[in-house]
Amino acid sequence: MGSSPASPILSSEKALSVADLFFKYPQYGGMVNSPLFRGLDLSLAQGKITLIMGSPESGKTTLSRILTGLIPRFTGGELSGKLALGRKSLTSLMPYELLEEIGLVFQNSEEQLFTTRCDSEIAFALESLAVAREKIGERVLGALEWLGLSPYEQGNPRNLSGGEKKKLLLACLFALNPAIWLLDETLDEIDSESKLKVLQYLRRSRKTALILSSKWLELYREFVDIFYLLSEGRLYPAGEGKPEPGFWQKLEEQGMLLTEKSSGSSVRAPVPLSGERESTPLIQVRELKFSYQANSGQSRGFALTIPDFSVYKGEIVALAGRNGSGKSTLARVLCGLLAPQSGEILIAKERNQRPAAVAELKSFTGYLFQNPDSQIFLSTVHEELAYGLKHQGRPKPAGKEIDKRVNRAIELFNLPAADLPPAIMSYGTRKRLQAAVYYLLERSLLIIDEGDSGISFRDYLNIVRLLGSTAKGMIIITHNQELARLLAHRIIYLEAGRILPGSEE
Repeated sequence: MGSSPASPILSSEKALSVADLFFKYPQYGGMVNSPLFRGLDLSLAQGKITLIMGSPESGKTTLSRILTGLIPRFTGGELSGKLALGRKSLTSLMPYELLEEIGLVFQNSEEQLFTTRCDSEIAFALESLAVAREKIGERVLGALEWLGLSPYEQGNPRNLSGGEKKKLLLACLFALNPAIWLLDETLDEIDSESKLKVLQYLRRSRKTALILSSKWLELYREFVDIFYLLSEGRLYPAGEGKPEPGFWQKLEEQGMLLTEKSSGSSVRAPVPLSGERESTPLIQVRELKFSYQANSGQSRGFALTIPDFSVYKGEIVALAGRNGSGKSTLARVLCGLLAPQSGEILIAKERNQRPAAVAELKSFTGYLFQNPDSQIFLSTVHEELAYGLKHQGRPKPAGKEIDKRVNRAIELFNLPAADLPPAIMSYGTRKRLQAAVYYLLERSLLIIDEGDSGISFRDYLNIVRLLGSTAKGMIIITHNQELARLLAHRIIYLEAGRILPGSEE
């Protein structure tokens, strides 16, 4: 699919412009609510890729939803300023008028996917626009093929991996072919090959695109035309063609850089687990086999086959591989959420190693889901943190001791007030809350699944350091190779449910 058709709305060099934007969310309870944006200016040039870098709480998601008319239409709040889509006022346009002009991939894919088949998900917007039936079929098949989703055409989106869900949402935009693409932390959870394919498509098709990100990726250097930094309610221009020198310093100060390769300085990684590696594995898998049943909606019949896999005490192991290669499936087997059809899982207990029942794995292993909203379910920060301490099966601490531990976790993980509802916190803050829960539970083995997505490098490294102070071993799942090499003692690559021979680094 090539460039966008001529838009009846976008007739100026500025595809989208914002001037003197002010926005403030509605007041919630007694919470002090300051304006999120104060005099923000933004201009998206036609056919250019623009990058906005900002910390997880800087307002990137809110900005993306203002630009698509979702805020304040569905949230309320005070909004002022001039927003123009081409030569028309953005606020005067109805949602159906924006559908062909602006496409947005949400940071949290669970908030956007709603059908029970992948082909239906892609077709929905096209049907809403009364596209001819035969054209819909062509576009759906082309979109599925673009990022390798053809095997899941009739599968349920809920059964896709986190990265595959992001690919499906990108495929929806590919089929819809809007004039402007807004990508909110979209590239974090997809594999390197797909990142490159998306950016190459945007460049080749001369799309107008806005990428919002909490961390610097080296691919941005090659593909981005215009750079901005979002901080303290305003956007600061940071260069065209290449970033200005001061841009790197700002990213470093906010923890959005990782290595010296990025800027000449770095966010230093901690050494989270200490102690000599023991000869007996903390956890070991032998001849493990797991497959999803046909009625689960997995049309490809995915199977996991792991002859041998171990994590030793004091060790961090990184699992890497393409989306859908089996990383999260292996993690769910190791923590007892999925029961293997054959094989055994051995755990270290009191210097001995013995087979573990599924129920025992649930108290031995802690698994931080790729999406924190799959685990956060209570009304306040305090309730969420205290729940595990009250129900984990060990002797329950006294009420005052629970409050003491909860308050300490709030401080360490830089969380908001204890009585604040998680539902109104940013996605990155909810990730820190999710990590704080497992910090308090003190599991022997911790698995962090794509914990670096949607947050800054500094926040992620702090999470790993804090969790490492309580865990005996750790598995991290990430698509960021630099991050894996920085933190892990070993990197193991998976492909199609198997460990690649000779893949350990």
